[in-house]
Amino acid sequence: MLVSFTKAGKRKGYIVKVRLKDIAKEVGVSIAAVSQVLNDKPIRITEEKKQQIKRLAAENNYTPNAAAKSLVLKKTNTIGLIIPDINNPFFANLAKVLEDLLRKQGYLLILVNSDDKADVEKELMQLLIDRNVDALIIALSTESYADEVQTKERLKKLSVPIVLVDRGIDNFEVDQVFYNNRHGGYIAACELIKKGHKKIGTMMNPDKNINCVYRYQGYLDALKEFGLQRKDSWHVVTKFQFEDAYEKADILLKNREVTGIVAGNDLIALGIMKRAKELGIKVPEDVSIVGYDNLVLNDLLEVSLTSVEQDVNDLGEKTVFALMNAISGQKPRYVQLTPRLIKKNSVSKRVSQ
Repeated sequence: MLVSFTKAGKRKGYIVKVRLKDIAKEVGVSIAAVSQVLNDKPIRITEEKKQQIKRLAAENNYTPNAAAKSLVLKKTNTIGLIIPDINNPFFANLAKVLEDLLRKQGYLLILVNSDDKADVEKELMQLLIDRNVDALIIALSTESYADEVQTKERLKKLSVPIVLVDRGIDNFEVDQVFYNNRHGGYIAACELIKKGHKKIGTMMNPDKNINCVYRYQGYLDALKEFGLQRKDSWHVVTKFQFEDAYEKADILLKNREVTGIVAGNDLIALGIMKRAKELGIKVPEDVSIVGYDNLVLNDLLEVSLTSVEQDVNDLGEKTVFALMNAISGQKPRYVQLTPRLIKKNSVSKRVSQ
């Protein structure tokens, strides 16, 4: 052990970090020689000095300076993740999965939240790039879809590789990984139709949220396939939030027309269910509900929620694979996963209407 540093550490009450030059001075070689030995690079010094260098490094718990190493390698092993809403359990779960997977690959994940706003998202992209992240994973904000041309131009100008996750953009050559939302909306509506429901409402935001655009289209596909009609009053625009859905649920629940509801996500479904209980409307006897995301908390409800599942683990794995692909400079890949319906207790058979 380097005696001088041991004494300094004891005197001041802390351990001093040993540097390459400290080991080099102790052994009597250059700093470059120490670096080459510790990185298993060929170097013309005696085997005795090589072993002395490695022993001193181990005894003093030497670790390379991350900032200095990144300057040399032009790589920081950090990845920026921008999500629209950390309060949404789907994105919180996705962030955790990505953090776990990237850590195993030797990367540190920096998570930031855009609050679903385009200007915040733009600012966060630059802040992360200024901190020398190696790449970005982005779940685009809803506002970014208001002007897709501008959004594409902004993304093209980024100086690091990117992967779009969960929310993609058509006709755009970057790595993208997301679920087939149109199919998800279709199987959600089909579950209600096959149980005898003919008057099926929706609560989501297909005017602004790209995923809801496709989920709503899938719902319409199912109605068309089975020859069912719909009324404009059966569609309620709501945010991907429990509170907003709860406040607007009366529009569908109080008129007692619809017997089934396709919710844009599980938080919307939970808002509807809470309000239904307050109004004395039973789920699924009076109204059946299908959610979207299959959150873990669905099984804790009084009536467990039938929901379209987007396997977050699979999404995370495919995203990390796409990220490695993007970092290595390979041709962008467009990965579309298939959701599945998880049947629970919030849908019942409808005998007549």
